[in-house]
Amino acid sequence: MTKPLCLVTGACGFMGTHMVEVLVEAGYKVRATDLPSAYPDDDRAAGRFPSVLRKLNVEFVGADLTDPDAVKPLVKDVGFIFHIAGLFNYSSKWEAYEAVNVGGTRNLLDAALAEGKLSRFIMWGAGGVYGLPTPDMLPLREDMPTNPPNNYLKSKDLAEKLVMEVCEKNKIPYAILRPTTVYGPRAVYGGGQLVMGLAKMNPLAAPANFTGRVPFIHVRDVVGAALHLAEHKGTIAGPYNVNDDSQMTQLDLMRFFAKLNGALFIKVPPIPVEPIKKVAIKAAGLMQKVMVDMLHKKSPLEADTIAYLNGDFVYSNEKLKATGYQFIYPDARHGLRDTVQWYRDEGWI
Repeated sequence: MTKPLCLVTGACGFMGTHMVEVLVEAGYKVRATDLPSAYPDDDRAAGRFPSVLRKLNVEFVGADLTDPDAVKPLVKDVGFIFHIAGLFNYSSKWEAYEAVNVGGTRNLLDAALAEGKLSRFIMWGAGGVYGLPTPDMLPLREDMPTNPPNNYLKSKDLAEKLVMEVCEKNKIPYAILRPTTVYGPRAVYGGGQLVMGLAKMNPLAAPANFTGRVPFIHVRDVVGAALHLAEHKGTIAGPYNVNDDSQMTQLDLMRFFAKLNGALFIKVPPIPVEPIKKVAIKAAGLMQKVMVDMLHKKSPLEADTIAYLNGDFVYSNEKLKATGYQFIYPDARHGLRDTVQWYRDEGWI
């Protein structure tokens, strides 16, 4: 049986390149798309790695998903869509999030439905759409209401709801992945910043009351879950938390990296987390205003990131496991060790 043509959006990025690699390894023909400006050269700072696509010799079609006319050629004869493209930058404005994350998704769905070949739509949502959890919410499950705390997550939540509405109305099997802290080779932003930062620290210290659990998922498990759900013979629908089985506290994480780095670990007395967070969030907000609005640069300190400090994040992954998916890295310690070694081998740290 001939395998369907796969479209991967955001294909030059961290997640997109891994998705293309996995599809090619599985014998699929892939059409990769990203902004035309993303393709000429690798740009580590921007998290773009088109050289990976060139090595795989896959078709590349440059397009801006916010332009409906540019989207139409992308979906010709496409059966599976892996929609990764999105604006993920806490310093961006709402108008940009809405245009890319919501409008781009709408344009892609409209074009695919008009083409008439779509049999699976796999979308990248976000694990943060539940909001900052309270103890009574844990573990976070897919049937819980969403409460996105910032503009990025609000846009992802709207895009998720759009996919649910359109795919259910048109009887298109679909899945929405809700990854947590994604790490792995080529990760630059988000989880990549965290891992590279910790891998360079010596000594490492953490307050005794930093007992909030940190959610992790290796990039290969995100794209592996995406392909698994696309190929799944049973019913797929709605969101799927994509999070591994490890539940390291922030203290555990610091101890782990101290051992990995051959560094000293210092457990310091408890600190008043919430008052410190409030001050730090205000300071970060001012810095963002100066950096983004006045200097037109990305801020190194983002209020939305600080808001997660010492949060306790526990996600249920039972819905994904019930489909038969088996994690490549069920314990983040193994994946983090491999990832840090990759960063060192590549000279990133």
